Amino acid sequence: MLNIYFFSQLLVLIAYIICGIAFLQKKQIKIMLFVSLFNFLILIQYSLLNATMGIISNAINIIRNVVFIINLKLNRKNPKILLIIFFLSTIILTTIFYSSPIDIFPCAIALVGTFSYWINNTKILRICNIFCSVCYIIYALPIKSYITIISETYLIVTTIIGYMKHECTKNTIKK
Repeated sequence: MLNIYFFSQLLVLIAYIICGIAFLQKKQIKIMLFVSLFNFLILIQYSLLNATMGIISNAINIIRNVVFIINLKLNRKNPKILLIIFFLSTIILTTIFYSSPIDIFPCAIALVGTFSYWINNTKILRICNIFCSVCYIIYALPIKSYITIISETYLIVTTIIGYMKHECTKNTIKK
């Protein structure tokens, strides 16, 4: 059991290094590719820790990312129906598998993440990611994923750096 826990924490560490790299990227498609890999590793980690809502939320995130990446590659805007489908599936699955108030946080992460990728605006994406990081920290406390707490703090910092590097320079260039 202890080996499973340590392996899950190693996955978290690798996942967050990948996610930190994601939010340093300039283009949304690159961010989403890195985040998809992050979601996959976190899904495995939550499976090892028996965190059902974390598994569900990351599975939805992976499916959503694949669909949105395809639309980005084809230069198509994500239709509102996709937003509705991913929102409803998240809410329905959260309702079905709800076991405690902490289960609200993966739901919030999936909803805010879906909106931030759907809107296709890296500035909004980075701001929403900070909210999601706070939710991940709160969700990590009861499942004792301490590396997640440290890693989400790192992710908040890299997201702010990415924001300042890419979003603030956009405003300077436009003026």
